[in-house]
Amino acid sequence: MSTGKKGVEASFKSMDTEEFLDIHFNRPIGYVWALFFQRFGVHPNVVTILSIILGVAAGVMFYYPDMTHTLIGIFLLMWANHYDSCDGQLARMTGKKTRWGRMLDGFAGDLWFITIYVAICLRLMNQPLPFHLGEASGQTWSIYIWLIAWFSGTVCHSKQCTLADYYRNIHLFFLKGKAGSELDNFKQQREIFHSLPWKGN
Repeated sequence: MSTGKKGVEASFKSMDTEEFLDIHFNRPIGYVWALFFQRFGVHPNVVTILSIILGVAAGVMFYYPDMTHTLIGIFLLMWANHYDSCDGQLARMTGKKTRWGRMLDGFAGDLWFITIYVAICLRLMNQPLPFHLGEASGQTWSIYIWLIAWFSGTVCHSKQCTLADYYRNIHLFFLKGKAGSELDNFKQQREIFHSLPWKGN
């Protein structure tokens, strides 16, 4: 058991940057999946793609108003989240950390939540407004739910995720140095961007 615990902890980015739920729930389950995929030589990027499939499928389930589809959606989203933990743990365990994998990992979360937002908007747009407002006037959510989703997703959710990731990587940079952080230098990244031709990139 001790060896297993040390193995899980070794797959963390750092104990300082992991949240309570991740340490005691998501990461241990992700670690079991990482051991499974490592045994069969599965690349971390493949796990990320599987998480995209699961996350998008979860979003589709949230379109349906019945409890069965909602519970399936919650289960699939939890499964996708475990794979999201697993891909990073697997990359650290096997040394298969790539810039493509990092970008794909970020893109995966975006796809999950775009699907979830769209599904919920489609589900609610023809529903009456809450608190008896819609019942009296016949007013539905219509375009308003899309505006709320756009504001929530772009101004709130996306910014919060980006900022949290940025501060996490600053912390890891000072804690572990460049090898333990994914923090990029803006000047260096701008030079790389300008050096790449548009064709093929």
